[in-house]
Amino acid sequence: MIFECPKGHHNINLERKCSTLVSAVNVMKLFGNEQLACTSPNCGWHGKASKTKLLRVMPFNWILSPAI
Repeated sequence: MIFECPKGHHNINLERKCSTLVSAVNVMKLFGNEQLACTSPNCGWHGKASKTKLLRVMPFNWILSPAI
């Protein structure tokens, strides 16, 4: 999942394995209490995922699919 840093609008990646396909609607229910930190230099924002904007949910199997 990719969240947007509320301070600097940087991307924050959160990698979690789920046994079911997670929709954007359910992400905050499942992962809203996860602690995130922006890794962008000179930003320093940290807080709960529920305080950010969800940008994208990427299926894990898509990331690991071999190139055709």
